[in-house]
Amino acid sequence: MTVKRKVVRSSVMGFCMGVKAVMSKVDQQLEIKNNSDLYTYGPLIHNPQVIDKLRLQGVKSIESPLEADGGTIIIRAHGIHPEDRKEFVDKGYEIVEGTCPRVLKSQKTVSRYSQEGWFIVVVGDKGHGEVKAIVGCANDYVVILSKSDAEKLNLPEKALVIAQTTLSKVEYDSICGILLRKNPSVKIIKSICPATRLRQGSLKKLTNEVDAIIAIGGRNSANTKRLYLSALKSGIPAWHVEDVDELPEEIFDFKTIGITAGASTPDWLIDRIEKALKEDK
Repeated sequence: MTVKRKVVRSSVMGFCMGVKAVMSKVDQQLEIKNNSDLYTYGPLIHNPQVIDKLRLQGVKSIESPLEADGGTIIIRAHGIHPEDRKEFVDKGYEIVEGTCPRVLKSQKTVSRYSQEGWFIVVVGDKGHGEVKAIVGCANDYVVILSKSDAEKLNLPEKALVIAQTTLSKVEYDSICGILLRKNPSVKIIKSICPATRLRQGSLKKLTNEVDAIIAIGGRNSANTKRLYLSALKSGIPAWHVEDVDELPEEIFDFKTIGITAGASTPDWLIDRIEKALKEDK
């Protein structure tokens, strides 16, 4: 028996402002350079399908100026450690700024307060490109990610707290609450991108309207992973997939399926998965 399925999209999902901007810069450079000596600083975004497409267009990913013989390098939305930027400049690369404006603002904030002797607490994933870019602007700092990390921390009087822009606001607020209890004078920076909050809020609303959720995005996309975990916490079945071939067979047994997507997920991939979900099985 064929189940007639309805697919409902989250009202906020897919490319965020920063990703849209850097992808636009790649397109501009492809027209100018005609695939000649065009690089990105590390994987441009956390989406394997987009990275594969760029590779086919001749855009190579490098993390050191020694990996190529010069050319144009596009800084990804996550930003770059200041010392790494300097290395590329010193080697004669043309820099195209693709850092998300919110990440740049976080870097400038951390740099300013560090110069004034503040201890910097970065709340985020220490292995994430954005966090590496931010701590590159700090003198004395620590990176934490959980409430247990916060409980163990000894804070000096002049301490500033700033978050990875894609962190969950709920997580950040709970961690900041602990740090404020330990040091009431700690300075909290509201650095989380509003799109992250809107994305989570839209998903919460969606979970009340559907029977199951598909979260679309790269395995290494932190914000997609948080969307998936939020969907699971709602109590309905949820899956995190990168593409159509990862859709589980059981998803086709549900009558109403919700889809959400991370900030690095392109519209064409969302369309492809929605089409597959609507097909008869």
